[in-house]
Amino acid sequence: MKSHYQVLIVGAGPVGLLLACRLKKNGIDVVVVEKRSSRSTHSKALSMNAASLALLHSLGVVERFKQSGKEISDISIYWDQQRISHVDYRQLNSCYQHILAIPQPETERLLEEYFVELGGEIRRSATLNAIDIGSNGINASLADGGILTCDYLVGCDGSHSIVRDFAGITFSGFDYGIDFYLFDAQVSWQGKRDEVHYFVDDQGFIIVIPLVDGNHRFVLRCPREDDSLPSQAEYQSVLSRYIPQPVVIERVVWESKSQFYNRLASQYRVGNIFLAGDACHLFSPIGGLGMNTGFQDAWNLAWKLTAVIRQRQPDDLLDTYSEERRNMAAVLRDSTDINTRFIARIDRDNEKTHYWLPRFSNRLRARTLHPQLFSGLAQRYIEPSLIYEGKRLTGKYLPYLTLIQQENRVNSYDIVDGENYHLIVYGENNKQRLNTTLINYYLPIYFVEVNGFDKKIEFQSGEYLLVRPDGFVAIHENWETLEAVVHYFEKNKIRNSL
Repeated sequence: MKSHYQVLIVGAGPVGLLLACRLKKNGIDVVVVEKRSSRSTHSKALSMNAASLALLHSLGVVERFKQSGKEISDISIYWDQQRISHVDYRQLNSCYQHILAIPQPETERLLEEYFVELGGEIRRSATLNAIDIGSNGINASLADGGILTCDYLVGCDGSHSIVRDFAGITFSGFDYGIDFYLFDAQVSWQGKRDEVHYFVDDQGFIIVIPLVDGNHRFVLRCPREDDSLPSQAEYQSVLSRYIPQPVVIERVVWESKSQFYNRLASQYRVGNIFLAGDACHLFSPIGGLGMNTGFQDAWNLAWKLTAVIRQRQPDDLLDTYSEERRNMAAVLRDSTDINTRFIARIDRDNEKTHYWLPRFSNRLRARTLHPQLFSGLAQRYIEPSLIYEGKRLTGKYLPYLTLIQQENRVNSYDIVDGENYHLIVYGENNKQRLNTTLINYYLPIYFVEVNGFDKKIEFQSGEYLLVRPDGFVAIHENWETLEAVVHYFEKNKIRNSL
């Protein structure tokens, strides 16, 4: 049996599988080891945001997920049973103007099936026992006595990551010290079944998420004197207190108890060992950012590993993984903490309450920024290594555009391939100058189809976008500064594979 791989991924959860799929599609020799003998039946991660759907689009599998999930375009937030705020995803500049409610076991199934279709290998019932750095790379000893060697090892093995422990990485932060209950149930309810609902009062909250099978996911606090799960009658009592519409629990399908955490790893990289997902950050589920942030980790790391393994860029490119993703996780950790303290009524600061109240002064924020924040599309890299200081789209995920290349029409999400940089030009510019300036860089060039252009996007005629392999905009500048692309490629020693 094969024993050496370019990349070994520990953990076959959603993050590990997404990373494996992207690497395998890029032609990287990768294996996934998983201590569980079968896929998880636990369904804690549920909401897939627009940013994650854009990644799955670029991977070519988003339609599979859409068929298995429920699209939700609205979030309603209630205070004392009165609706105080509405998040409308239809305001997003994306073809995915919704979140997708899809249980974690289904996400794992779809990603695993695709990985296997690509020729990928998953070794189950394989528990990592030790890691040793040898002359031939990293030696990973398994509990059954087997040894796998690899050039790079990635821990996607969750909050109790054994990879993190072996690498000596600290995982600092705190627990909220409160038990939260999650359950899926068949209910009779007169409320809207196509929205996510947050019901909050001065004592706590309930979150209600509709599922594709007609059931609903509930997240709530339910103070108890022992460690047992609440009875159906106790769940019913809490729901009846918070929800203004009549609701009756007919059957509890699944239930679990969990703590909410706020933790961040001190490092994301030690040598050729990396962390991604819950192994390096833990958020509360308020806002649904946990798994989605892990997806962004995997997407960021995959193209950088590919570039280094293919020897198109030097090893220090991999340092930017921690630079970009850990800084982003710190921002999300802090914002999620604020929202959690408000929703769970841990922090009773009235100023934070006013942030969500419908006021004339924050109408624009509620209409535009809140959907961006919940969707993940507001994330922006600002670190200087791979981001050129420029206009408003710099550091953000590229907008959804219709593009033309040699009379062929494509959309901007389609061109993200996890391996190559691309250039998007808006306007009829000097194509001869484009070809002359960039001839040595094998850089695909696309022109915006103006007839289908969304005027809300901050991208104007006479400007261009240099798009990284992960779909993030490295440069957004005026046409006159085209030499910035040459400088960027030379400074970062970039060579496309095309």
